[in-house]
Amino acid sequence: MRSSSLTTRLIAGAGVWIAAALLAAGVVVSAFLERHAEQGLQQRLAIHLDALVAASETEDGTTGLTLAPELTDPRFERPFSGWYWQVGDGGDPVLRSRSLWDQALAIDPPAAAGHAAWLRLEGPEGQRLRALVRDLTLPDDDRLFRYAVAAEEGVITAEIRPVQRTLTWMLAGLGGGLLIALFIQVRFGLRPLWRMRRALGEVRAGRAERLDADYVKELAPIAAELNALIDHNAAILERARRHLGDLAHGLKTPLSVLRNEASLHGEVAAGLVAQQVGLMTRMVDRHLARARSAGAGRILGARTPVAPVVDTLRRTLLRIHADKPLDFQCSITADAVFAGEREDLEEMLGNLMDNAAKWARARVRVAVAQSDRGLAVTIDDDGPGLPADRRRDALARGTRLDESAPGSGLGLAIVVDLAKLYGGRLTLGDAPEGGLRVALTLPAA
Repeated sequence: MRSSSLTTRLIAGAGVWIAAALLAAGVVVSAFLERHAEQGLQQRLAIHLDALVAASETEDGTTGLTLAPELTDPRFERPFSGWYWQVGDGGDPVLRSRSLWDQALAIDPPAAAGHAAWLRLEGPEGQRLRALVRDLTLPDDDRLFRYAVAAEEGVITAEIRPVQRTLTWMLAGLGGGLLIALFIQVRFGLRPLWRMRRALGEVRAGRAERLDADYVKELAPIAAELNALIDHNAAILERARRHLGDLAHGLKTPLSVLRNEASLHGEVAAGLVAQQVGLMTRMVDRHLARARSAGAGRILGARTPVAPVVDTLRRTLLRIHADKPLDFQCSITADAVFAGEREDLEEMLGNLMDNAAKWARARVRVAVAQSDRGLAVTIDDDGPGLPADRRRDALARGTRLDESAPGSGLGLAIVVDLAKLYGGRLTLGDAPEGGLRVALTLPAA
């Protein structure tokens, strides 16, 4: 069984066994009923045969045979009713029931006098008969008479058919009831698994930090292992961040010293040192961003509201670019929540909004909308824009399109790396006001 549903596998597997057990029970009970009906028929035939023998009399001084009284069962009086009796003398019938009309039963004699035999015979109209045959001698008579009483085999079927029909409906009802009970039992038994699934969804969505500890005995070790995995993942991320922060501080200080020393010497040496320091700074920023994002993108349960991050970045950029009259217009839906860490969202939006503020003349528009497909972030500026043939280069790592602008040239490349890590993407286009439009798609919580 290859079904992907555990419920289906359990119900289907148990259902097969229930059906097989009920079918076997039906066959066994039906065979028992048939055997019981057959024995009942044999007992009735034996009673009729005894009554026939008891009613038999021979007439004094004659070879005739009479019955006194006649058998009272009316089925022996109705022609071809399926119930027959016959008394023979040397193979020829002497007496027979009216139900035989003018025909006789072809009966082989038993093995010995007084011995009863059960035979299958063919009736007057081709019916299949069950017959009890016995050869007897009557008192004061030396002749051997063959007594036979027969009934149609359909009597057995007619007697047990209503019982079999009732038995079939009872077994079908029992099977249906067992399947319903099995379904309820499986649903009840698997409820802790569905509860664990919902709890994992809460952790992934950021509404919970760990799984509850109250689980059944079989699932408690799994919950404990999952909680340990979540804690281990968080500890690794925190340790990696501390190491990266230490590395950043340890490298930036010597680089600042080199830059300051270069400014005190000749222009040629200063330019060479400044160029190499800038190169090292870009490499440090690139590798720090990639190393940090590689661990952050896989954190379970991270969620960050977008509006506070955008508002904080807007106020910061207004202070940084206070030399130009910038107008930041932000349109963010209230339910916009990023399925990731706040630091990563700040890194991506900060680079994009800062880039737009650098090149904008007076206006930057930020729009964020959330849908079933995720977050759609659009940032437009009214600057000079970017030609279509240079947009691919703008997204490449470390490529600077304008050396006169401050920065390392890694802003868009870092955003591309982070967006890919979260399953999103970054595209460049034309803004309605003539500048550059940056479209960023991210997962929503």
